Amino acid sequence: MAVVAVVLLGLTLILLTSVVSVRSLRQTGNTRSDAQWEQALQVAESGLDHGLALVNLDASFTTGETMPDTFSGPEALRAWVVAAADARPSAGVAITLNGEYVIVRPTSSSAVFAVGFVPGREADGRRVRAVQARLGSAELFGGWKARYGVLTGGPVQFIGNPLVFGGSAVGVHSNGYLEVGGSTFIDGCMSSSGGAKVTGSVVQDPSCQPPGNQAAVQIPVIDPRQLWHTSHFDLCPDGTVRAGPAHSSLGYTAGATPCTGFVLSSDTATVTFRGWKFLGCCDARLEARWQQTSGTPHDGVYYVHQGSVDLASNTGSLVTPWYTTLLVAGKGTCPAITGGDVSISGSPVMRPFPGSSLLVAAGRDIDISGDPDMGGILAAHEQLESTGHTHVTEGSFLAEDACDSPADYIDSNYIAGTTTLNNSGPLSSPFGGTIVQPVVVAWDEL
Repeated sequence: MAVVAVVLLGLTLILLTSVVSVRSLRQTGNTRSDAQWEQALQVAESGLDHGLALVNLDASFTTGETMPDTFSGPEALRAWVVAAADARPSAGVAITLNGEYVIVRPTSSSAVFAVGFVPGREADGRRVRAVQARLGSAELFGGWKARYGVLTGGPVQFIGNPLVFGGSAVGVHSNGYLEVGGSTFIDGCMSSSGGAKVTGSVVQDPSCQPPGNQAAVQIPVIDPRQLWHTSHFDLCPDGTVRAGPAHSSLGYTAGATPCTGFVLSSDTATVTFRGWKFLGCCDARLEARWQQTSGTPHDGVYYVHQGSVDLASNTGSLVTPWYTTLLVAGKGTCPAITGGDVSISGSPVMRPFPGSSLLVAAGRDIDISGDPDMGGILAAHEQLESTGHTHVTEGSFLAEDACDSPADYIDSNYIAGTTTLNNSGPLSSPFGGTIVQPVVVAWDEL
């Protein structure tokens, strides 16, 4: 009887062990499945974060799909989004540590979708979760920010070998017609509102849409006169240099208009003042003409009243840059402005005066033909042209295209030569404006 009892007890233990083993294996599978289900949501939310970041950089960003106007229910919407993600080429699939995601931003919807796949989109037994963010908009009042490497209000042509625009905020946009050729590399996207032509060896982010029909981008008014209050030195049409309202010791002598402060120099035609030489007044096109001739950098904010400047020297160096802001105001208003031009024909090394990201504000045009090394925003009320070997660190080209005055030398925006421009983030500016910012109004799982 004892032997029988032991045998029965052994059988019972074996049976219990088998049941426990089966339950353990089954629970392990369930646990793994639950973990992958949660990971799929985390991967999808990572994709949504990425999609929202792209929209913040470019409100017109889409992935090209056209979404139906209505769906029979939430399940139908989810099925459409997952199908769109499955149809995306492999170049549009982002890989994370736990899985893969695909961003879906239809052209016919303000929402941003993301689909997470674990362990991957092509895997058998994959777990799939989809999330969406519905977007609204909010107006932010305050200083305008340079969110593009190049932004123009009118047509622009890029022809160079090479043109390199690097960094996280380096998209190029024209509110007019965009023509890109030569050897052009852009970390961001090309976009335009008035059509486009792309030829040559042009490289941009593979997620970008073809340029030509994107929404117009707000461009502030470029008016150097509105920034006169920051001037240290006023360069005047009569050849004198006077203290500006921000002069360190004589600013109080400046009245309510430019060139009313204490006279600092009265004979700049023969004796330069801080490297500035007066070439005469008044040229029918350029008005009062000023030229920077010194290789020694004299830092400061310079306001040129009813005149134009030529940076013909190699002012500054990489070790000792010229920290300056040039405010060059012309005479008259659109469409008949004279003066207000900035010509950079030398090889200066320039950085914005501390406390500002603005390097140049021209009341008419900017023409770069030398080999400058610059930083900051270069902004023109009318057009901008660069044909030299230009290197820009943490900067941006901005052309308002308010008009094209008939007496000027530049009629359209043109960037050629060898240009390298880097901009790792939106740059604050002294220009006023209203920014329409996308905002999330709802965040849901499909």
